[in-house]
Amino acid sequence: MSEWRFSQGAVVAHRGDSARVAENTVEAFEAAIELGAEAVEFDVRMTSDGVAVVMHDADVARTTDGSGLVRSMTLEQVRRLRIELARGGAAGVPTLQEALDVLSVRAAADIEIKNVPGEPDFDHDREEAVEATIAALASTAFNGPVIISSFNPLSIARSHELAPHLPTGLLTEPGVEADAGLIFALSSVPNLSSGLGFWDLVLRKAAHVTEYAILGALLLRALERELPAFAIAVAYAVTDEIHQHFVRGRH
Repeated sequence: MSEWRFSQGAVVAHRGDSARVAENTVEAFEAAIELGAEAVEFDVRMTSDGVAVVMHDADVARTTDGSGLVRSMTLEQVRRLRIELARGGAAGVPTLQEALDVLSVRAAADIEIKNVPGEPDFDHDREEAVEATIAALASTAFNGPVIISSFNPLSIARSHELAPHLPTGLLTEPGVEADAGLIFALSSVPNLSSGLGFWDLVLRKAAHVTEYAILGALLLRALERELPAFAIAVAYAVTDEIHQHFVRGRH
C-alpha cells in the first residue's frame, strides 16, 4: 500500500464504470481502468461465514438474480448469484480479495465499509468488514493508494485503531445534517478527534463524461496542531448539479 497521493483531486469511478457496466463487478472495474479512472470506489459487506464481498445493498435483489441479505448467505451461496451484463452474459459477485487483485498496481482503491445503523445487516458489536478489509490489504500485498470510507464513524474509528497509517473518509448524505453528523461522530467516538495527527476527509463530486459517470474525489487533510479548526465537506449530485456543503467548527 502507498499514500493517498491525490491531494488535489482524482477521477474516482463510483462502483466501477457503473453507468455502462453492472456496478461493483470485476467487469465494471476493468472498464473503469480502461477509461482512465485513477481510483475505483466499491462497497464491502460480510457473508454469514465471514468472507468480505463486494455489494452495495444489504439485500442482493436489486443487482442480482437472487434475493436475501448478503449477511445471511454463505460465500458459496453468493458465488451462485448472477449479475446481468448489458452486452449479454452475466457476472459474479466478486470477493474483496478479487477486487483488490484487479486494482493492484493499476488503480487506487476507495473501499466503502457497509455496516450502517438502520440497515438490516448492521452489526453493532463488531466492525468485521473493517477487520476483513485491513487483513485483505495485507494478505494480497495490495500495491497502490487506499482510502477507507464509511457512513459509520465507528467503522472509521476501528480502521484508525487497526491501521492508523491508512487515510479515511467519513461520509454523509443530503438527508443528514452535516454539523449534526460531525458532532455525533466526535462525541460518540472520541479517538476520532484525538491522537490521530490529522483528519482525512473526502469531498466527492460527480461528473458525466461521454455518458460515463465518475466521481472526482478531493482529499482534505486538517493537521492536528491542537485542532484549532476542522472542516467536513459533503458533496452530492442531482443530475448534473453539484451541491457542496462545508461545515466548520472548533474542538
